[in-house]
Amino acid sequence: MPRVIDPNVQFDGEMSVRYDAFVPKLIPDYVRLHELLVAQLGLALDEGARILVVGAGTCTEALTLADFDPTWTFVAVEPSAPMVDVARERVAAAGLSDRVSFHVGTLDTLEDQGSFDAATAILMMHFIPVDQKAAAFENIAKRLKANAPLVMAHPIGDPQSDEHTLAMQAWRDHLDETLKDKAETVYTNVSDTLHFMSDNAQTDALKGVGFDQVVRFHTRMVFGAWIAMKG
Repeated sequence: MPRVIDPNVQFDGEMSVRYDAFVPKLIPDYVRLHELLVAQLGLALDEGARILVVGAGTCTEALTLADFDPTWTFVAVEPSAPMVDVARERVAAAGLSDRVSFHVGTLDTLEDQGSFDAATAILMMHFIPVDQKAAAFENIAKRLKANAPLVMAHPIGDPQSDEHTLAMQAWRDHLDETLKDKAETVYTNVSDTLHFMSDNAQTDALKGVGFDQVVRFHTRMVFGAWIAMKG
């Protein structure tokens, strides 16, 4: 069974400082994912949109989207306090402190701030155990306006399938190129934290809590990206 992480341990002070240099080596198409995020929300949102950023990390999503539209504002939710410290520094350096507010904690501890025009969950849903994913989707859904988009990206798949085995091997080969002699250690440590769900099961879970029009718009190795509209 995959282990359930403590965000403040997994993403401690040392890891938080190294995260932005490390994650593009770990995640294939990391920069491309954020370009696609802009493309999806750029088409879906109007000026003045309020965006909920779930699992905000060091705020790359918010910074990327803020650069695209100067009228959008963000609530960044992140359970790792060290990651939020780095995010605050990045946001301040970009001159965006008036457009990004932070909540240190999980989404279920965020007080009601009204309905949002969109939400993102980039590279965080795989940390949630399978039997808790539907509740996580529901917690996002209840904070969104009708017809609001959720954009997600994370590892996915049925661990029992041959397709998944091949995708994981392709990712392992990718790490050999990007991390060299550290690849095996990183792959072992990271893959042990991945709570996989099949694409069909994820779509069913999303639709079960009020999302529809679930579309997968990117695939690379074991990683996928989706947009789902709140009904």
